[in-house]
Amino acid sequence: MKRLLLPLLAALTLGTGGAVTFGGLNVTPRGAQNLNLETGATEFPSGGTVTDSKGGVRLTAERLQLHPGERLSAQGVTLTTKQGGTLRAATLTYDLKGGVVTATGTANYSDARMKGLTAERMVLNVKTGFVSAHGSVKAQSPQLSAAALAFDGRTAQTVLAGPARLSANGSALEAGTGGHLLLTFSAQRLLRATAKPDAGTLRRFAPYLK
Repeated sequence: MKRLLLPLLAALTLGTGGAVTFGGLNVTPRGAQNLNLETGATEFPSGGTVTDSKGGVRLTAERLQLHPGERLSAQGVTLTTKQGGTLRAATLTYDLKGGVVTATGTANYSDARMKGLTAERMVLNVKTGFVSAHGSVKAQSPQLSAAALAFDGRTAQTVLAGPARLSANGSALEAGTGGHLLLTFSAQRLLRATAKPDAGTLRRFAPYLK
């Protein structure tokens, strides 16, 4: 009888309710919560809203799985950042210890400077504010394509890893494999672009282009 009861006690379904806090994350579920008593993980099968006030991110998802203090997984996600960016993806994982959000499944990002940025994988570094995109990178405005892209919200600079192409103001700028393009924005406008970024800028962006 005890053996039969153990699997039943391993999971606990909690009723619907208001917002709950898990180690700095404020979660407002849409429906019931399933708590795994063995692992401490909580599943939200109907999704909900998660706010990380310290990290400055907020997301809504169709489905959520939370391992407190470790990671948050979500499906059917829309995430907003404190810099004003909006990230949409089929699947998202938030490494709570590392402060890194990874989105896959036709990830799409837009903010005041970049519109319709798509890639196979996007990464948001919550601590530094860098946004990077990897694999079949394209954007509608400014019109560009690249193998990888990294954007620094603090300096309003973007580096494209080649092969890359930028079309702006009736002209095109390209970089081959191993080359880079540096884009500098002012407010919401592309101020200038060059195919010869300085070594210091490339070193700063290098960790986010891998």
